[in-house]
Order: sequence, then structure tokens, then C-alpha cells
Amino acid sequence: MSKVRNNFLKKEDFKKIKEALTSDIFPWYLNKTKTFKGKSKNKYDYQLTHTFFDDMKVNSEAFRLLKPITNLLKPQYYVRIKANLVPNTNKIHKFPLHKDQDFNCKAAILYVNTCNGMTIFKDREVKSKENTMVFFNADENHQGTTCTDEKYKILINFNYQ
Repeated sequence: MSKVRNNFLKKEDFKKIKEALTSDIFPWYLNKTKTFKGKSKNKYDYQLTHTFFDDMKVNSEAFRLLKPITNLLKPQYYVRIKANLVPNTNKIHKFPLHKDQDFNCKAAILYVNTCNGMTIFKDREVKSKENTMVFFNADENHQGTTCTDEKYKILINFNYQ
């Protein structure tokens, strides 16, 4: 079951994160599929990502940007922290149902920009609204979508314990 919290960060903390992720020097990397391991025939099944933390270690100098979030989450440890940038499409496309992890841990998504994209859970659809955090179990099925009203949808996904 998901839980939504609007205005998750202080405005000034959120602004720093958003400005960094939308700058022309932030390093984004191509993922040829969004959720499927292997090849996908869906031309919309791709995204740009930035992995802040994975494999039990910090993976990016930009990890420091997340300090206001990590101070609020207070995890025992992180499993993965990854930002996703999903380009705009001419109609909303849903990505396959997936789980962030195959084991029970916590997950949270911070939406960096407002758009008509969303994350769909069994019990609700959560609209992409900037500075909104949605909490759920990482082993819960969910799916993301593209957006049509903005150039992209950006979010940061946290998996932690």
C-alpha cells in the first residue's frame, strides 16, 4: 500500500535538487529498457538514468545533493538510489508492471517535476507532482508512465531499509 506526502522537502532544498537534475551539465545515462532485462520491442521502453547509490556504495559525486532527503528518511542502509528521466511521448505509455526489488525493503519516489505522468499501484495512481514523495514496499508491483504535457518526467527512486 502506498502513502503520499506532498511538499516533502523544504522549498530551498528541493530547488537545489531540481536545478541540478535539470541543468545542462548533469550526467544522464541511457538505459535501453525501462524495466525489462534484455531487449524490448517497444520503442518507448527506454529512459535516461543517474545512479547515485548501488552495490553497497556511493556511485556519484551528486549523492551529496540528496542529504536533505537522507536526513528525513533516516535509513539503516540503502539498496539503490536512482534518478529517472523519461522523455515525453505523443500519448501516455504505461511501462510493464515491475518490482524494484525481489525482497522486502522500503521504497520511495520523489517527483522532481510536475507533469501528467504517474506511477500506478494496485490501490491508486500517483500523479507526478514536484516535491511529492510516495512511499511503498520495494517488492510491490507498480508501473510508471510517460508524460505528454512536459518535455520529460523526472523522479528519484530510493530503495532502503
